[in-house]
Amino acid sequence: MEKHTRSPGVRRKVYTGDALTNSMKSLLAWAAEKLDSKAGRIIVATLIFGIGMGSGYFLCTRAGEAGSSFSLLFVKNTPYEFVRPLLGIAIPKSYDQGKWDPLRAEVLQTAAALPESALVRYAYYFKDLTTGAWTGVNEKDQYDPASMLKLVVAIAVYKQSETTPGFLSRELTYTQDLANINAAFPFAPPVALKVGESYTVPFLLKEMLSDSDNAAKDLLLSSIDQATIDRTYTDLSIPKPDDLDSNGYTISPVDYTRFLRVLYYGTYDISWSNSNRLLQLLNGATFTNGLVAGIPNTVPVAHKYGEHVIGANGVEQGVELSDCGIVYHPKSPYTICVMTEGKNPLVLANFIARLSRVTYDEVQANSASE
Repeated sequence: MEKHTRSPGVRRKVYTGDALTNSMKSLLAWAAEKLDSKAGRIIVATLIFGIGMGSGYFLCTRAGEAGSSFSLLFVKNTPYEFVRPLLGIAIPKSYDQGKWDPLRAEVLQTAAALPESALVRYAYYFKDLTTGAWTGVNEKDQYDPASMLKLVVAIAVYKQSETTPGFLSRELTYTQDLANINAAFPFAPPVALKVGESYTVPFLLKEMLSDSDNAAKDLLLSSIDQATIDRTYTDLSIPKPDDLDSNGYTISPVDYTRFLRVLYYGTYDISWSNSNRLLQLLNGATFTNGLVAGIPNTVPVAHKYGEHVIGANGVEQGVELSDCGIVYHPKSPYTICVMTEGKNPLVLANFIARLSRVTYDEVQANSASE
């Protein structure tokens, strides 16, 4: 099955399900065969954007030089006996070896300057969205994403809007039952919604992503199919939470940035226009003490932060603060994800801002020399 979407002056085919042109299949098969062969000595410029493998997306990259150990990433736990949908191509850390070593060294140095009492642990992940080259520190460590999972809810909302005509025009009413859910959550922040009042879906999306409002998230969750949310995780081979409140759920910077990349590349099974709307909302986030604080104010940053309070019996014992996003550097856009744990959220936010500045400065220096 295929559907057509329109952009000004552009007509494109978006393949969903199992639909894929033979030419695309041939190109992918050729690229997969050549990754570690002699042909890999020549950089195979630009692989495959937006092929729509199985679930309607493909994470794009390019092949590297001989000696690099590339590997294929497959969608896990599909119901298909004879098909193994391809998720993407894993780029080895040695790709563009040495280019980002100074960046990693600065990240380590910045973290080492903080006492353990201020920074218990952290994870850092950077990926160049043009070349696919990356670097990281503890990038597979697990953290509680907290409000960052609102991005997944937003993706599911837009997905449902494309299969349910008029969904974005609906008005949803905030009920006392939903208010009770939020009130029962430990260390719950205040919300903007009022019981008994109705709100449009676009307004709720803005409140949820820009202001990280939990009530807006709960109201949207009550209006979409759980299967749509679950599919967002399974499509990207990311484990999903056991329940709606995601209590005890953790994720790594490497996995979380997949959500951002499929939106940036326009390769998930929602329209380009909806991907763009979603990223615009993330760019308008009111939390500016983390990644945004380290970036020139003329550079857009589509990001989501999350704060998980560690405590018991109403007593705070620590906090996990994370901020992950896309920095639209004019020459070299990139994803950056920083997850931290410590005692003081202001100290952690400042640390994230410092890593953001270090990263931007290094990207700027590299782009200027190319």
